[in-house]
Amino acid sequence: MSTPTTLSPPVPEAEPMADVELSNRVVLVTGAASGIGAACAARYAAHGATVIATDVDDAAGERLAADTPVHYRRLDVADPTEWALLAEELQADPGRLDVVHLNAGIRQGFSDITTLDDDAYQRIIGINQHGVFYGIRATVGLLERSGGGHILVTASRASLGPLPQDLGYVMSKHAVAGLVRSVAEDLESRGIHINAICPATVDTGFVGGHRARLEAAGIEVMDAEEVATGAMAVLGSDQVGQCFVQLAGKPPEPFDFAAVPGR
Repeated sequence: MSTPTTLSPPVPEAEPMADVELSNRVVLVTGAASGIGAACAARYAAHGATVIATDVDDAAGERLAADTPVHYRRLDVADPTEWALLAEELQADPGRLDVVHLNAGIRQGFSDITTLDDDAYQRIIGINQHGVFYGIRATVGLLERSGGGHILVTASRASLGPLPQDLGYVMSKHAVAGLVRSVAEDLESRGIHINAICPATVDTGFVGGHRARLEAAGIEVMDAEEVATGAMAVLGSDQVGQCFVQLAGKPPEPFDFAAVPGR
């Protein structure tokens, strides 16, 4: 594990240029070994944060830690016991937590509900949905004891509408959006801001080698680094309980949910 003896926040060489201030802050990122997570972890570190990057892909996580000033730790987000252990470790060292970016997620591509077997269904719900719930539950205490902070959840544009091509994914991402919106008021009373970023199509492992085909079909594809820029902006926002939609070439914008009749 590429983790030094202590995780004391570094003294940054320069102030961040983004809206959110990360100098001397401790940031936890899940699903950080590749894609959006790796891009965000690198961006946070570049802005002066001490970054704990977690994943289950140890080889990729170790490569990230070798190339980027982050501290890699293995974490299975679908396991509540591992979350409890991580929270204890962070309480001991570095003793504070300022930002939690719950980014870990997978896609499977099941469009026929009759072929989505129990194991595949439980896996995607475990990572995408339970992982966010467990992550919030495990880190709220330390965020509160640290004087408050931010939780950012990587949701998806699929959190906000149908996606017939991936039933387990769209179900899990709708759940995540609902949780963020529902827990926001309680967390705000504890000094914690929570929001979700909902990117459209991103060139990660999910897209694979299909970017050219997607773009030829008129689907705009953004790089993970563009989502990292959006994440910095959302973390700098004073809004809470929002789902920020990010389209290629555009800054994140809060999604306008229709009013629920009778409420």
